[in-house]
Amino acid sequence: MSRFHLVLVMFVLSEMLWISTPAESARPGAVPASPAMQSSHHHHNSGVTRPAEREISSELVTKTIRTYLEAEWGRRVKDVEVTVVDPSDPIKAPAGVVEMRVIPASNDERLGRRTFQMAVNVNGKSWNTVEVLADVAAMIDALAPNRSLKSDEIIDGQDLKTVRMRTHQFSHPFIIDREEVIGKSAARPLPADVPFRAGFLKAPVLIKKGDRVMIEAKRGGLSIQAYGVTKSSGRLGQTVMVSNLDSGRELQAKIVGPGLVQVEF
Repeated sequence: MSRFHLVLVMFVLSEMLWISTPAESARPGAVPASPAMQSSHHHHNSGVTRPAEREISSELVTKTIRTYLEAEWGRRVKDVEVTVVDPSDPIKAPAGVVEMRVIPASNDERLGRRTFQMAVNVNGKSWNTVEVLADVAAMIDALAPNRSLKSDEIIDGQDLKTVRMRTHQFSHPFIIDREEVIGKSAARPLPADVPFRAGFLKAPVLIKKGDRVMIEAKRGGLSIQAYGVTKSSGRLGQTVMVSNLDSGRELQAKIVGPGLVQVEF
């Protein structure tokens, strides 16, 4: 074969190798369109739109429960601590203005771990009811002495201070009402800053043995008074023996106030 024919054959073969057919473009190893592009193309053609969503944060859930409990418990507690346990992830809801409220549970004032049913509204319309598990603790202002108190020492308002403390029991033993302390006496020596409990206090000794007292006897609109001397010491409401200074008779009388006893006739 001449050199001319050899060059001609090579030229024809090279042209054939560069020809691309539709079948060859689909051969194994060809790179397909990316899934993202296909997905985009599919959604564009189908007209399907994914609904918009928003997340309800645990902060909103916590605030809603705390506000509800503070309104329920009023002055009995100073603050409420709420820790959401479940759901641990944000709640997904349709996009829009979200409002939440706690559905009241009858006679449920427990502290500790408890369940709340919460109604969720979106754009003013009811959307769903969500169950929330949370740990609840209350903060109280307990009363405590601001100085050390001796046994039987009578307590007045200037001896008191408040101590902010956490409690997990709603029926806690600590005293928060000043009227329950003022005028009482220490049942034993009490250190400063330790919150009062009922057992720390007792009614004060109003009358001591040998005190001069007024004896009062009442019946209907009639009242008779005389002076006497006590034969023993006593507290408010207790009964003591009293000697009438005029007659010398000894009577049983009830202590009703400082220096004042009453007898029945």
